[in-house]
Amino acid sequence: MVLMKFRLALAAFLAVLAVPALAEEPRACPNNPSTVGMQARMKTMREQMDRIEWTTDRAEQRRLMDLNMKHMHEGVRELRKRDMPVACHLEMMDTMMETMVRHAQLSQEPGPGR
Repeated sequence: MVLMKFRLALAAFLAVLAVPALAEEPRACPNNPSTVGMQARMKTMREQMDRIEWTTDRAEQRRLMDLNMKHMHEGVRELRKRDMPVACHLEMMDTMMETMVRHAQLSQEPGPGR
């Protein structure tokens, strides 16, 4: 019971931190050829999370979350390979943190049969 309360409190805390991240704001990553692929990757991760949140079928939601996590891992590998401006690295990390918070929120929501 204590662990459950801790998880809920942690999810609520992370949700409060995520509110500014969920607001659409201008992106810091500059528009140059070296960052175009990373911008597309960030957009894909955000769109995937939107789709996951709207999906009501838990099995489909789990499949989409697994796919989203795969894209996040690929994004981390790309960050290590590319020589990009610091602002772009920070934006990518912000997108990944936002995605992790949204994953945590979804895992705390009661689903069918829970």
